[in-house]
Amino acid sequence: MPLNILIAGVGLIGGSLGLALKGSSSVNKIIGVDSDLEALKKAEELGAIDCYTSLSEGAKQADIIILCTPVNTFASIIDEIMDLLRPGTIITDTGSTKEKAMNTFAKLPDYVYVIGGHPMAGGEAIGIINADKYLFENAVYVLTPAANTPSDIINQLKAVLSVIGARFMIMEPRYHDEIVAVISHIPHLLSAALVNLTNADRDKLSMAAGGFRDTTRIASSNPKLWQQILFSNRESVIKYLDQLIISLNEYRDMLDNHDEQQLFEQLKRAQETRNSIPYMRKGLMPGFSDIICIVPDRPGIIGELGNILGEKHINIVDLEILHVREGDGGTIRIGVPTYENACQAVDELKEHGIKAWRR
Repeated sequence: MPLNILIAGVGLIGGSLGLALKGSSSVNKIIGVDSDLEALKKAEELGAIDCYTSLSEGAKQADIIILCTPVNTFASIIDEIMDLLRPGTIITDTGSTKEKAMNTFAKLPDYVYVIGGHPMAGGEAIGIINADKYLFENAVYVLTPAANTPSDIINQLKAVLSVIGARFMIMEPRYHDEIVAVISHIPHLLSAALVNLTNADRDKLSMAAGGFRDTTRIASSNPKLWQQILFSNRESVIKYLDQLIISLNEYRDMLDNHDEQQLFEQLKRAQETRNSIPYMRKGLMPGFSDIICIVPDRPGIIGELGNILGEKHINIVDLEILHVREGDGGTIRIGVPTYENACQAVDELKEHGIKAWRR
């Protein structure tokens, strides 16, 4: 039977989930809950939710509750709804730290099923106004079920969420937190530190080109949200921050001691490791095949690329503008599903006078 879904927190993640789930045969109704009434009204206007109500009323109706609020709000939410939940209700979340969330959920009654969740997708832009139906397409979605959660319940949640286009991975909460400390939380601190290293100096910032902007992009994210994320995973962050500090001191010593060979070896090792990562935009999705093309700067050029490949039934799974010079042209990276698609795409683009090659 179609299920009632309660989304608590209709910001970027909650709103995007609502849009992606809307119209699914598995979903009867999407109920929104948020402390911001205007966000709820906007979510309903955009079609991310069918209706909104109070947390307690929504919890009484819900078959699945998805907490899309900061992890440090979970305890108060659970306290408010735990006596209102029907047997068989599934509680999940989208928090970026899982051990703290799962410890909070441990107080729930045995007749409620707990499955922690973390969709590895997002962006610097926040709020319901930036919600995107396709935000989770090709993204990794980590699930951390409680030990007593039956496999059929896990499969039920995966089936409901399958329409969002994510790839599910199941892992232990602590292991998840160690991974995200390295690939997400430490990089955010590094990004902030690099930006602050400029001391907002106008000359430094005026010379900051693509490399610096790319490296520090995530420093533009919501500082209040990231303060909460970092403290919610503080043990893992401190552990790997200590290791990073050791590494940076080693690099400093190599420079101080004129150890050019050792520094080269470390840079080479980093290059090889970085180049072995499949080129992707979201999470840990297996790599697809990339092509690079140089296009003129004119209105509709990206649409033209899509039409050329679409006529040959080549699906574009990722697209990125690498460089652009206004009035001249630019370089675009296109991701396609297979190597064979990439070869065919290059041939087709060349047939239409567009310089292209496989990466």
